[in-house]
Parts: sequence; C-alpha cells; structure tokens
Amino acid sequence: MKKISIEEVRKIQLDMLQFIDNFCREHEIEYSLIGGSLLGSIRHGGFIPWDDDIDVMLRRDEYDRFIKLLNDSESKMGHLKLWHYSTRPTYHLFSKMYDDRTTVGKNTDYIWEGTGIFIDIFPYDALPASEEKRIKFMDDINKKAKILSYTSAPAYFSGSKWYYSLARIFLNFPQFIKFHGRNQELTKKFDKDSQKYFDDKSATQMGFLCSRYLKKEHFPRTIFDEYEDVSFEGMSVRKIRDHETYLRGVYGDYMKLPAEKDRQIHELYVWYWKNE
Repeated sequence: MKKISIEEVRKIQLDMLQFIDNFCREHEIEYSLIGGSLLGSIRHGGFIPWDDDIDVMLRRDEYDRFIKLLNDSESKMGHLKLWHYSTRPTYHLFSKMYDDRTTVGKNTDYIWEGTGIFIDIFPYDALPASEEKRIKFMDDINKKAKILSYTSAPAYFSGSKWYYSLARIFLNFPQFIKFHGRNQELTKKFDKDSQKYFDDKSATQMGFLCSRYLKKEHFPRTIFDEYEDVSFEGMSVRKIRDHETYLRGVYGDYMKLPAEKDRQIHELYVWYWKNE
C-alpha cells in the first residue's frame, strides 16, 4: 500500500470539511470548527502548522439531527463514511467521518481500527452552572465512556505501545468478561445520559463531556447560539461568533505562539491508500 503524505492527508480532510459544510448549509444545521481547528482558523487562517487534524462541534440537538440525516443520506456519501454507534461499534461518545479509500497502518491502537483519514465530530451538551455538580457529572460520563473499550476485543487491550497492550490483556480481562457484546446497548445509554441537562434552563454551561481539556471544557451556553463564516485554508466554513470566549477559556493568550517544545504534534497514525 502507498503511504499518504501529510499534504494529501490535509487535502482529504479539507474535502471532508467541505462535504460537512455543504451538507449542513443544505439542511440548515449549524456547526463550528472547534479546538485547534478553531484556533488555527483565527491565528493562522487554516491548519496550525504543526497540527494534522480537523475538529468540528454541533450543539446536541443539531448533532442528533445531523447524524440522522447523514445516516439517511448514506447512499450519497460515496467514499465518505460515518463512524457512530448507530453504524458500527464505537468506543468514544463522539463520531468521526472518514475516507474509506484510506486505512491506518498497523499498530497496537485498536480503538479506531478499520477507520481511514477522519474528521472528529463532537456533540456539545449542557452542563450545570455549579462547578461541583459539573465536575461530578463530567467524571461520571468519562467513567462510563471508558467502559466502552471493554465491550470487545481487541479494543479492550488497545495501547499506544506493545507493552501497554500486553499489560491490558491481563488487567482489563475481567472488565471484558463483564461488558463484552454490549457495545450498542451501553453506547446508546451513555449517549442518552450525556443529555441529562440539555432541557434544564438552569444548566448555563456547555461543552464536550469527554474533552481532553478537562476542567477547562465549560463555556457559557449562549456562545453556541450564534455562528458566522470564517476562512480555513481558503474555504468558507462555520464557527461560533464568540470565538474569543472559547479560545481564551482553553488557551489563554491564544494569539501568542507556544514555545517550540510545547507545540503538540498529533501524528498518532500512519495512513495508506487501500488500493495502491
């Protein structure tokens, strides 16, 4: 198989982003670049130079409608596929769109085995205004999300290094026995649990419950009400209008470049064309 260059990876991701943008505009669904992608659009006009992925978010009500409409439009997606618990087992409480012409190189990270080059799609759920309640709620959802990796093999012993995987074969086996075969049931339940506060008007915060930003991942719910266009690598895509509140909450002085030693390069995967 032919290895895919970083330039090709980005081109494939941009094509997927264009599909998502066209689809959302057609169905009047609002979405936003988020995380490093939102930061990149504001600070660099596109990808952060040392970054290699694209992340988008949708408010929970828009996210559920987006997923349903995509599933209904599967025949029109061509080589693009949706990875969501409704389409195949998944081990996180978010979704991916991926290019089925591509595949990941062999490693010991089995959580996303079978995927291709992807874009992450995050549901944003309501959070309690109380810090104590919010942290307790997020901790509860994160513990539940961890259970999902125990529902099948080889996912339950996935690891970034071979020796991590070897250790997890033994350490996680009791959990695998308890939860294996229950992926669809548990993912559906935990997804519903994540929506606990969505109709609660006193829940004035919002965020992705399993975010790597942890306690920083809570923002005024109102900033996810208004959106506008932004340029990303020459494309016109969508973002929350009040990007300032989000970016300062996550990154602080976000326009200042981090020291070189702090520039996080993802590069978790090596990608290949399936038929070359």
